[in-house]
Amino acid sequence: MTHQTVDETARRSLPAIRRRDLVAAEVTKILTHPATLIAIGITLLLNTALGVVHAAGLVRLGVGGRLVPLSELGTLMFAPVYVFLVVPVHAAGSEYQSGQIRVTLAAVPNRGALAFAKLAALLAVTIPAALLVFVPGRLSITISDGTNAAGILLDLGRWTAAYTLMALVAYGLAGLLRSTIAPLAILILTPVLIATGVFQVPEVIRLLPDQLSLSLLGTPQYPVTELPPDIAAATLTTWALLLTMAYGFALDRRDSQ
Repeated sequence: MTHQTVDETARRSLPAIRRRDLVAAEVTKILTHPATLIAIGITLLLNTALGVVHAAGLVRLGVGGRLVPLSELGTLMFAPVYVFLVVPVHAAGSEYQSGQIRVTLAAVPNRGALAFAKLAALLAVTIPAALLVFVPGRLSITISDGTNAAGILLDLGRWTAAYTLMALVAYGLAGLLRSTIAPLAILILTPVLIATGVFQVPEVIRLLPDQLSLSLLGTPQYPVTELPPDIAAATLTTWALLLTMAYGFALDRRDSQ
């Protein structure tokens, strides 16, 4: 009997691992990582501060020869998301840096089930966390602006979609790159390079995740990069699906070798 046969027989003798147990284990990993609570706390603080400052009317910035409230500066209002992205990046990338991924792969022979559990756990954590970090700030802004109930719900829906889809983009990148630093560097430097004029191809820029998010929120960074919110949402969803599927494929093929 070969070693491979013995190993396969041992695997078959193990009790089946339930998917909900895998998801629970991955949720625990995310929630117990120190970076998770720190990132959520800082993002909540930043978003709430921006909301309170806007509601109080304390700051108006000169843009295009006129003074505008903070809520019209999409790049500024959306900036705290890059702190929040520490959560999905560490959910996918930290196991590679610590070597924990070897233990995880050895414990879960079914790579497809593991990929599903990781993605489900990410969504189970990031969606409620996203609501926690931006709802207080957004309510401060929309209520102070006199927005009606339907407008408030639409605003919160757009922000939920933007945060969730950006989290999936960051998660997929972190898994593919097996890093917690490179994905954040890419996602943070991209809008910086756009703002400084290093990238000057609007047809390409408007399709990048950060610019799609701003269009989805109705606050594009530049008129030439603006897309209709529904088109922006669909394109950003495509980014998220492609990257998460690519990471799932890598987890199944590359990391199991």
